[in-house]
Amino acid sequence: MLSAISDSNKKLSYDCLKCVLQHSDANFRFQLAERFPKINLAEKAVQLFLSDFSISEGWFKLNDINYRLGVIRYAREGPTPETIETENRSGGVQTDIDQFGFEKYSLPELTPGDILIKDAPRESNDNLELAEARLVRYQEMLTDLEKEKMELENVPETPAKEISIETDQLDRIRISNEVLRREERLKRINDSIRGTKRNLGYSGLAVQCYQRKRDNRPFPFEMFIQLTKTSSDGTVYIERFNYDKSLREAQKYLISKFLGNRQLVTKIKSLRFLPRQREGLIFGLPEGIKLDVQEITTSLGLADVLQRVETILEHPNRPFTRLRSGGLTLVDAQNPKIRNARVLELYNSSFVECVALCREVPNKRIVIHSLELHPEQFGVLVENLINTRGTLGTCFEFTGIQEKDEAREALSYIAERFETSVAGKRLVTISLPHQQLNISYAAYRCNPRILEYTIKMEVVQSHSN
Repeated sequence: MLSAISDSNKKLSYDCLKCVLQHSDANFRFQLAERFPKINLAEKAVQLFLSDFSISEGWFKLNDINYRLGVIRYAREGPTPETIETENRSGGVQTDIDQFGFEKYSLPELTPGDILIKDAPRESNDNLELAEARLVRYQEMLTDLEKEKMELENVPETPAKEISIETDQLDRIRISNEVLRREERLKRINDSIRGTKRNLGYSGLAVQCYQRKRDNRPFPFEMFIQLTKTSSDGTVYIERFNYDKSLREAQKYLISKFLGNRQLVTKIKSLRFLPRQREGLIFGLPEGIKLDVQEITTSLGLADVLQRVETILEHPNRPFTRLRSGGLTLVDAQNPKIRNARVLELYNSSFVECVALCREVPNKRIVIHSLELHPEQFGVLVENLINTRGTLGTCFEFTGIQEKDEAREALSYIAERFETSVAGKRLVTISLPHQQLNISYAAYRCNPRILEYTIKMEVVQSHSN
């Protein structure tokens, strides 16, 4: 296709080019328009479809391509500290750096098109004295750990020739356990040493930053912005730019370049907000843009996020096909947009919250991730379905069950507790008026190496009807 576009004797017609673009992946379209600017108008005229648009500070993902922005630092004189070299190798630090070398966590003023998704945390009360105290503490910890490691390494081992066939079996087990305990202790100590050295490096950098601020000396490093693009097959593409704008400005520029100035509204299947724990999050978009979004995921308060993004939604009153939340509360559950979602997914919920939410929200399908439940607690949820939620099509799913026996025990308990139940190998059926409740479990792979199980509770049409 590239040769067809670039060869002057084999040009695509405008309509044919638009058809090709319509059936091309979004990231490929961006790359194509970057390489051949003459097709930019055609690319912007064709509606854009994104299966996944995820965003965090200094990072966003479009379909299967990760775009990571970071600040690269190199010492102007002498070697670059290992702590900074490690961050450079990972693509740079994902927060802006001020004139003294501090990472800047405070959020800037919003510009047209910006949406504040999460406020920045309050600035810490850290200072030079506290940083110096941390540095001394980590130095002392490292000294103690290295001393402990040396003492453990110098403990004489029982020679293999002394563990003869005549050695009592209990003695052989004791010696074997001692060797294992020694190896485990050495591993723990080595892990602690690595972590302490890392903290020592960060503490040393913090002390230097406070000293420069005290003496009004600039940060003696050359800095660049690095864009790292990583595809799902592991292919990595790296670009570096002068550090003449903030990371947030660079991120907004890229997103605006991809999504801005389009003739038709961009369709997004899944929009995910993934702020880091210690940082705020600004969703930087072109001013006046509208997005056609089917699903939203957030670890924050779901009702609050929905309110913040409402102005960019092309269909603000259309029910979402799926809402995922790691922080849903009973107050959130009163939100009409949440109650009207076709699928509601919850994670990081406690059992009490889970039961209360399942009773409160009217959503037909609820998926609950990685909630550790006892068989008796599954029984409570079944009882809740029978008494208050037993309408046709209602479905609760519980994923992330680690062991097959856990799922089997839950179904066995349910079969014993409810008299009208009929138990099969992986299915328990409970009769309801004119319908039935099916409780089943099945295996699935959350990744190629890990097998997990899901329990499904679903109200279906009775076979007798």
